[in-house]
Amino acid sequence: MHTSNRTFRIAYILATAACGMGLVLIAGCPVAMPPDGNTNDNGNTNVNDNGSTTGDSGVTGKFVGAAACLACHTEEHSNWSTTEHATALESLEAIGQGANTVCLACHTVGFGEDGGFVDRATTNSLAGVQCENCHGAGADHVEAALANPDSPAVLPPLNISSEACGACHTDAHHPTFDEWQLSDHSTALAGLRTNSFAQDRCLECHSEDYRYAIEEGKEPPVVDPDAANAAQFSIECSTCHAPHGGVSQEYQLRKPIASLCGECHTQDEAVLGDSPHHPQLEMATGIGAFDQDGSSLASSFSPHASLFGNEGEACARCHVVMHEVEEPDEGNPNVTGHTFNPFDLDITEHQADQYTGCLECHDEAGSDDRRTRVQSEIDARLETLAPIFDSESDMFIDPETLSEEDQARLAVAKFNYKFVNADGSRGVHNSFYARAALDVADAIIADLSQ
Repeated sequence: MHTSNRTFRIAYILATAACGMGLVLIAGCPVAMPPDGNTNDNGNTNVNDNGSTTGDSGVTGKFVGAAACLACHTEEHSNWSTTEHATALESLEAIGQGANTVCLACHTVGFGEDGGFVDRATTNSLAGVQCENCHGAGADHVEAALANPDSPAVLPPLNISSEACGACHTDAHHPTFDEWQLSDHSTALAGLRTNSFAQDRCLECHSEDYRYAIEEGKEPPVVDPDAANAAQFSIECSTCHAPHGGVSQEYQLRKPIASLCGECHTQDEAVLGDSPHHPQLEMATGIGAFDQDGSSLASSFSPHASLFGNEGEACARCHVVMHEVEEPDEGNPNVTGHTFNPFDLDITEHQADQYTGCLECHDEAGSDDRRTRVQSEIDARLETLAPIFDSESDMFIDPETLSEEDQARLAVAKFNYKFVNADGSRGVHNSFYARAALDVADAIIADLSQ
């Protein structure tokens, strides 16, 4: 995602394109959702009664049901009809809660509102989570579209912030939004704004509205030096989840989990002289560092590489750890894994046990021991190398005092040091490759220090 030759400019997104691009940058403007990444070829538009094109006589007023959207939005309807949103009422009924008024507002369309869902007998086509749960009541939009299909009038609004999803994905039963608020994803944009080294291109991974713009091929034509402050949204639910259905209909992911996190958690095409930036994908799969001669450092073994295959759980194996309790309440909620870091001791709620994600391959005691030993070792090695590259240190090796060949070797050592440090796991992602990268750095420094 981090392509150094791309500049993400801003003024286009702030005003002139706020509505035209389909981004909610001005209150009331509609948002056109980006491509869902859906590879589902299922053309079935009537998986259950929610997707019925016949409607029912009980539907009146401002809600029209997904059937009314089908004629113009065929692909979106088809994709949505295979998601768990489409069968949200069935999921309630399966546990005997199909008439629970506390739950129906989030499992049907417009429950409790004029013209909204009442019951199966009279308003069956409003059962489930449908288009209007996110886009708002559609009667005015349908009327305008029938009168003039080319008119943008009365476009249904959509807020791409996580608060839109959090209206339902919250509380002790499904605290996804509550956990996201505790995560670094929720503060990705705010953190960028305080970083003096931030560039416009960083917004592709720190701002959802910018990500949408790039995915839709909207290249802002005007440079704005205050780019980060023009963006509105951080890493939101819809950054990873496709509202209309994705490659995984259970979780509606935009892309396979094995590649989804790595779109941002990667150093991309880093070269010597760069400062590696969150190279977690490279570290986990055993690539990205350099050998003494400047060639790519080969990986002899990558213990977690198998998680990154086509069907692998990748980062989610340890970072999205779910845990259900028998009777969840505010004091003992379910865990959906959306804090994304079960090892963050600063988060004292909404966390599964630290090593739950490791237990498929390791026991808890072994995991704790392995993690402690590896991180202590890598920490010590990084601390030993740090003064070599610190111009204020007595141990600093000034590249200006070296031959051109030795300058290139010192650059390798510095890159590998930064690579391991920037990964942030301190060896946990791939202890073998972290050690190998530091072995190269140590060997070079030992030779240059003679």
